[in-house]
Amino acid sequence: MSTTQYLALLGLWIAGIVSPGPDILVILRNAFLSSRGKAMLTALGVMIGNIIWITLSLTGVTVVINQNEVLKLTIQIAGALFLAWMGYGSIRSALAAKANSRRRSETTHASPTGGAVPGSSEAAPSPATMEAAEQIPEPAPSAHGGGILGTKNLTGFRAVVQGIITNLSNAKAIVFFIALFASVVPANALWWESMLVAVLLFVVGLAWFCAVAWFGSVPALAARFQAHSVGVELIAGVVFLAVSVLLLVEAALSW
Repeated sequence: MSTTQYLALLGLWIAGIVSPGPDILVILRNAFLSSRGKAMLTALGVMIGNIIWITLSLTGVTVVINQNEVLKLTIQIAGALFLAWMGYGSIRSALAAKANSRRRSETTHASPTGGAVPGSSEAAPSPATMEAAEQIPEPAPSAHGGGILGTKNLTGFRAVVQGIITNLSNAKAIVFFIALFASVVPANALWWESMLVAVLLFVVGLAWFCAVAWFGSVPALAARFQAHSVGVELIAGVVFLAVSVLLLVEAALSW
């Protein structure tokens, strides 16, 4: 491969990965609501997913998948259902957090004795009521978007897995990588040239997604989004569901 071919490949690759999509969304969500480290690990997971697609493309597997309508449709549907699952998890997390916040607020402002604060029409919370409010248990992790889906109690392993599965669930990557390599990488490329292509794409992609994770977890920015975590989860959930619906519609039309 010539230098021009490598540069063309990198140009197309960069144009593809900087486009907003589920990969960037899941990284930013974890950056806003979890931590910089977990966001970086999510970025690593996204690139592990990408390197799987790259390997399948360089070995010709994606071409085989693209030619097999049943297999391609199966992958599209499975990916769309996973994104819908992610969306459901985010929305459920937001609604559970909102309900828990409302419950705490109502308990704090309630007064079993019916007393009122001087000069106010509202009942004054008694010490017993305030203690009861503090003892309200947190919802189970699954109700707060825990497990593999959400950001509550997100571990490093779960962050990586989120990135991998979110990336692999986008079946449109099959078409993207086929077009990417068919237009630039020659069919008779040497094995070490294919290895160099994979390394270049991985390094550049990891640098970009880690930059997204770092920016999203800047303390001043993350603090603002954490203050509106319910809205962030709701928006993320709606976007995941919208992408899922689009993938399902596209799969139905192609069939």
